[in-house]
This record gives sequence, structure tokens and C-alpha cells, in this order.
Amino acid sequence: MKFLSLFLLTLMAFNPLKFCLDSDSGFLVEDDKILAVKIKSDGENYKQNITIEIENGDETIILKPIANSGYNPNVFIANFLDNGFEQLLYSVESGGSGGYSFYELYSLNDGTQLLFNSQDFNPTITAKEYNENIIELNYQGQKLYLDSSMSKCDQVTSDCSIEVVSVNTILPFYNIALERYYLQVLQPVYQGYRANNLGYVSTILQINEDGYDTINIGILKNFEYKR
Repeated sequence: MKFLSLFLLTLMAFNPLKFCLDSDSGFLVEDDKILAVKIKSDGENYKQNITIEIENGDETIILKPIANSGYNPNVFIANFLDNGFEQLLYSVESGGSGGYSFYELYSLNDGTQLLFNSQDFNPTITAKEYNENIIELNYQGQKLYLDSSMSKCDQVTSDCSIEVVSVNTILPFYNIALERYYLQVLQPVYQGYRANNLGYVSTILQINEDGYDTINIGILKNFEYKR
């Protein structure tokens, strides 16, 4: 249960309450209150009919995500709304050469409410070559620039058009001063073919009860690390 260990570490790091792991049941115990999150599905590697069971004391919440098939379904529970409750971030991988994952964020305060779905996140972003080794991206009127000097696309023999594609990674982003989480959404930028990934457009979102606010946009560049 990889997600449970990640959950435990997060709670230990950012929550003043004391938690311990009941290794026999796999439950997380807070005093006399038991909180368990279980992912159920059909299939061995490729999961189908994915459901999530959240047990909180005497209450059991059954959640069926929109993207309920794929590889490695996982959950992360944390404070995204700053309302005294924790929310559930769900992810599942599509598999294949695209390497995409789908993400859904739910409020568990009163049943389940979908707060964010990565499949609906589609800002208008265009890209073009600005000059040699520089790509200009227009993110809904904001200009961003990306170094393309490491591109492996052959301009002479290949179609080296630049594409910004849909979300393939979302990272929970913690602000220690405000004691709440944000979402860092990453969209790949590639030239010519998808394996020629140059970097990512990064958007940091503050999640609200009725949607989200964009609080930062930027570029993450791929680089080669050599010892």
C-alpha cells in the first residue's frame, strides 16, 4: 500500500496530532478514530471498475472516480481547501507511449464533491520558434520562453513543429507558511515527436470550493545530469 505510507509521512510532517500505523489492519489510527482508504478494482495490471472506500469512524464513503480504469491507481489525502477538512487527490496512469495520468480532487466534507478534474484543464497555449534554440510560448496572453538547444529533432529531414500537450503530471505543492497544499500541473512541450521532450509548462493552482485560481505559471526545463 504505497499510498498509505506516503499518506502517513505527510500527516507526520504537517499535522500536529500523533498518528500510528496499525500494521495488522493496515489502518491509520488517531486515538480511538480509525481512518482507512482502500482502492478496489478488477484486473491485475490494468485496473478496471476502480472504486475508493473511505472509512472515517462509523462513516463509509464510496467514491467511483471518473477515470476508473488504468494502471497504478493511487490516492493522496491533504489540506487543499484550508477549511479544516482534508481532501482526496486521486491519480491513475493511462499507460502507452503518451505516459499520461489522470487526476481528480474530491472534497469529503459532505459526501463527495469533485473539485478538480485534470481532463477539464485545458488552457490556451501556443508555441513557436522565437530564434535559434529559443521557443516562445503564449500562455493565454503571457509570454514564456524555453531553451530548445537540447532538441534532437532534425530540422532538415523532419517535421519539427512544437506542441504543448495535455496534462501528464500533477504534483501536490505544499506552502509551509500557509499550511495548505496547491496543485502544480505539468504539460509537456515537445518538438517533432513526443520522445523529444524539451520541458514542461508549469501551472500552480489554488483550489477553492467553486473552482481554482491560477497563482503562478512558468517553465520547467529538461536537462541532462552528469556526475
